[in-house]
Amino acid sequence: MSLSIKDFESFGDLYKLYHPRLKNYANQLLANEDEADDLVQEVFVVLWKNRSQLDINNNLSSYIFAILKNKCLNYLKHRVVEGKYLIESAGFESEELYHISFSGDTEFIPMEDALIQEMEKIILLMPEKCGVAFRLKWFEGKKIREIAEIMNISTTMVDKYLARGLKIARRHLSSFFFDKKL
Repeated sequence: MSLSIKDFESFGDLYKLYHPRLKNYANQLLANEDEADDLVQEVFVVLWKNRSQLDINNNLSSYIFAILKNKCLNYLKHRVVEGKYLIESAGFESEELYHISFSGDTEFIPMEDALIQEMEKIILLMPEKCGVAFRLKWFEGKKIREIAEIMNISTTMVDKYLARGLKIARRHLSSFFFDKKL
């Protein structure tokens, strides 16, 4: 059945008809009743704000559920990003707490920063072209073909430079991890 907002005597009729179904749908997607209710309310706000521009002659129900589905998906994406941030920050905090608890030093350098500093020193030990290829690959994430174009050399030479760079890095990083106190 095709409906439009004009078919309802009031916006309240639209709300009464769709609210329970929308809330149930959102709650199934989110598994969080409060958030589901908030997003359903946002759908009705969108409908209210755009009521004069809506020309829904096809299927009002599909339109409303599509708005809600997109809002739910955006909410879930946001939750994933927040979760990743919490996990990452917990890792940094635990690393810092470990440092504070067991290190006599007062300066805290995160492991990632210490590793980057060490890699910079190791790259300086490499032959120039080897270091350039290594930096492009591992710091800038370039592909072998891109590195070859940038350096104006063959992909075979890039492979050789990278292999040599990895050999040098492995030798020096093993001493970084096992011979020094971090």
